[in-house]
Amino acid sequence: MKVGLLDVFQKIAPDVTGIVRERYLLLRHISDAQPVGRRSLATLSGLSERVVRAHVDVLRRNGIVRFTTAGIELEAEGQRLMPELLDCFVHLNNLDDMQKQIRKELQLEHVYIVPGNSDRDKTAKEELGRKGAEILASLLGNSEIVAVSGGSTLAELAERLPEVSTDAVIVPARGGLGNHVKRQANYIASQIAWTTGTTSQMMHVPDGLNAAAIRLLLDSDKDTRRTVDLAKRADILLFGIGRADIMAKRRGADKRLTEYLTGHGAVGEALGCYCNLHGEIVHVSDNVGISLKDVQMHSHVIAVAGGTVKGEAIVSVMRACRKGTLVIDEGAAEKIMTLI
Repeated sequence: MKVGLLDVFQKIAPDVTGIVRERYLLLRHISDAQPVGRRSLATLSGLSERVVRAHVDVLRRNGIVRFTTAGIELEAEGQRLMPELLDCFVHLNNLDDMQKQIRKELQLEHVYIVPGNSDRDKTAKEELGRKGAEILASLLGNSEIVAVSGGSTLAELAERLPEVSTDAVIVPARGGLGNHVKRQANYIASQIAWTTGTTSQMMHVPDGLNAAAIRLLLDSDKDTRRTVDLAKRADILLFGIGRADIMAKRRGADKRLTEYLTGHGAVGEALGCYCNLHGEIVHVSDNVGISLKDVQMHSHVIAVAGGTVKGEAIVSVMRACRKGTLVIDEGAAEKIMTLI
């Protein structure tokens, strides 16, 4: 369907937008959880069972889904239509215009917006992971080294990466942070390597060591030195973005540092760098690996983050980068538009 026709439909039948949104999200849930019952779909989507029943009956009659004794499943035609349906959703919600404006303002190569707001919608975070995984998969064949940071969004991406073959080595972009094993860069790197049938390297360096301890570790551990060197030579750098206040707390920042970050307007953090809304890096935490100052050295830079609450953080970090691909959700996009 041409974009012009979508614009006409939006004007004469604005309810189409809501229908497309609901059916797209239902199909995503069916794709992820199939076979799945209507009651489970209602719980997953937040829609009433009556609305779910009405939507899936239409989808069944049109050969998009099928009903089995175990639950609802996607037909082959439904699977084929998913990318086109997402494009339709993007056009109906004017997300393509937002993508262009954000890309131009933040001086990026590509911006992709997925449906929903991950602050309150689990499906939106799944969509972020799915889109990020799709972009990564498209680049893996021509890459030798991939560096990946930690975080819940990157963990989601790793889970949704398709089984593509690559000879690239997967490495963590920086040392570890926090106690959630599955959100650690080491774990995410190993999961991506397992899915793609390649190898990964570990970086056994906890975040928060002082500079002297880091120098001592690098001097005495050749494996860590090798991994750090690989990360800095990565063809692809994949990272998430956090709020400065939350990330400082996770790193156990003392009162002096917290006040310093607040006083210098830090609102976003990525790869150990705290940035203000103008894109200025106001503080860099001690650690090994890649920092935002290194992004120009990498051929492909991909940032994935979502939620209204991260709007300022995303703007601050991507203004510091001025390079790469940004994957966000509607919640983040709408907040970013008010900032730019």
